[in-house]
Amino acid sequence: MNDSKPASTDAAGALAEIQRRQAQVIDAVLVPGWYWWVVAVAMVAIGAAADTKRPVVLAVAIPVAVLVIAGLTVGMIVGAYRRVQVHSRTLLGGRGAIAIVGLDWLVVGVGLGTAFGLRAAGSRIPGTIGTTAGAVVLVIAGPAVMRYLRGLMLSQRAGGTAWSWRRQSAGSISDPEPGPAE
Repeated sequence: MNDSKPASTDAAGALAEIQRRQAQVIDAVLVPGWYWWVVAVAMVAIGAAADTKRPVVLAVAIPVAVLVIAGLTVGMIVGAYRRVQVHSRTLLGGRGAIAIVGLDWLVVGVGLGTAFGLRAAGSRIPGTIGTTAGAVVLVIAGPAVMRYLRGLMLSQRAGGTAWSWRRQSAGSISDPEPGPAE
């Protein structure tokens, strides 16, 4: 009987290929950078329309902006799940959910807080300025949350450890040395 085992280089190469493909799947389900800019522009359009107080502008701009945001979001979700199928429900976990909800609260809080504060101070365009403030937060924090979620998912993937994700995020392209499983 032949008890030959694959050479360690073959195993290391196979593991590297698996990790590369896992990273591709994770990257495929993340929200791209341009998404945040489109949503930000639509948010500002809603705020600017509200500041006009003109029924025709409100009746046209707000539904169009909402349709753009909703359509783009649904398209992102459906498109991601058509490209890849992730079987594990533990890739994001509680920390990922908190990051996503935290982003939502931050954007809404900054936008509404700014708008209501400016309205109380007598600003003529509190909606525009408030949604612009929220949009700036979204454009900065949205990609930052995606980077965090990518790192989190890489650390949660099969065979991944938080140690190996830290090495990858630090720019190391060499195979990480074995470390303690976390």
